[in-house]
Amino acid sequence: MTSTSLELIRKALAFEEPERLPVLPLVGLFASKIGNVSLSEMLHDPSKQSQALLKAREKHGYDGVFNVMDLTVEAEVLGAEVIFENQTFPYVKKHPYDSTDDLNSLELPPISNTRLGVFVESSKKLYSDIGSTHLVSSYIIGPFTLAGHLLGVEKLLTETFENPDGVDNAVESCVKILEPYLRELLATGSHNIAVLEPSASNSIISPRYFKRFSAPHLKNMNDIIHSEGAYATLHICGDTNRIIQAMTDTNADALSIDSAVDLEAAKKIAENNSALIGNVDTTLLLKGDADQVREAALNCVRNAAKGGGYILSSGCDCPIETPTENLASLVETVFI
Repeated sequence: MTSTSLELIRKALAFEEPERLPVLPLVGLFASKIGNVSLSEMLHDPSKQSQALLKAREKHGYDGVFNVMDLTVEAEVLGAEVIFENQTFPYVKKHPYDSTDDLNSLELPPISNTRLGVFVESSKKLYSDIGSTHLVSSYIIGPFTLAGHLLGVEKLLTETFENPDGVDNAVESCVKILEPYLRELLATGSHNIAVLEPSASNSIISPRYFKRFSAPHLKNMNDIIHSEGAYATLHICGDTNRIIQAMTDTNADALSIDSAVDLEAAKKIAENNSALIGNVDTTLLLKGDADQVREAALNCVRNAAKGGGYILSSGCDCPIETPTENLASLVETVFI
């Protein structure tokens, strides 16, 4: 009997070689043009968000869905000023706190009264519609990145030198702040929670600082995810070549890695501890042609598919203006 998309992904995450390689591009706001909804609707209306994501998956035939990647929503409900524009991702303009100590007493307001509820309700709808046959994933910001949004990244980095214990306490407080939201996402039925920790990239902090200030707290989040029987995926944008082992040591079931990472080398380091998801260059998806995307995808497959533990994907969230034929080319690679 033919395996469902969800079964293919479960086999890959168990380091088996499924009968077909699963493909799971990171499709978020890109789906707005397929669903014919505005970016504002994608970020504020759970019905419109889930509708667009489901239409995009149906059109292109990949093996699961993520809710929309929004790196600002958790900080917004904690007081950060967020700017929304018509054709780009929202961003934090003003950081609301001055001291690491300020983070130690923060709590989320009731989730249903905030924009966090949009993502919870969207995940519920995604799971209700396709959760029996396809992987449903929900995003949550990582604790080090949240601390950076609340304090400002420069302030946080300065504090890692001047007040390292204060940073440790603040980042651990961010885990506690996020836990109620994390548990609500898990309660939607989501099979997988992807923790987004871009501020822990090697482009921003050293491997030593990642191990000190981010990794232990990511492990705490992954433990919560596992306690509810879900998969934990860790996504860090940019260059993570020097921290693949440390990322694996957070007990992540999968590492979603960007195009800056040597996929073949990462596979050897992660071994059978964390599966890999990635890592077709999103700039190529945006600016290249279908043939170039197909060749890049095939190269990923050649470097990582053998022995299971691999899911073909984009290296990061697909740009909003990605040509649909390029996404189609990525997906079709596994059906050749």
